[in-house]
Amino acid sequence: MTDGRDQNGQRGQQGQQYGGQQYGGVPQAPGAGPDGRAVQRPSRGFEIAGFVLSFFGFLAIAGLIMSTISFRRLGRARQPRGLSLAGIIISIVVLLLTLVGIVVAIVGATTLLGTCADLGPGTHVVDGVTYTCS
Repeated sequence: MTDGRDQNGQRGQQGQQYGGQQYGGVPQAPGAGPDGRAVQRPSRGFEIAGFVLSFFGFLAIAGLIMSTISFRRLGRARQPRGLSLAGIIISIVVLLLTLVGIVVAIVGATTLLGTCADLGPGTHVVDGVTYTCS
């Protein structure tokens, strides 16, 4: 290290050591790891895709999976993960509402079919409600 380069091969001032600590030298860039290299940040693609998919019925299942994967990846990288958390919460709410809607539709269709089975084919008015059964 006599040519003015630090341990990474960069030109700069050599720091002086006092009591095991080095002072001066080449400052680290923001986002640099402990060895001076750039830290690989995880992609935000899964986070964004999971958030967007979380709004669409059964696609919310894919949104939940993608948001959960990105939540864990970003957590390990110590990155902000608010969008992933929002994707997880919205996916769960949308899936629950979708399931409730399906149950209501099934119950309504079953009730309608039962009423038509009782009334027989034709058009019927019961309590102000018109049923057309075939």
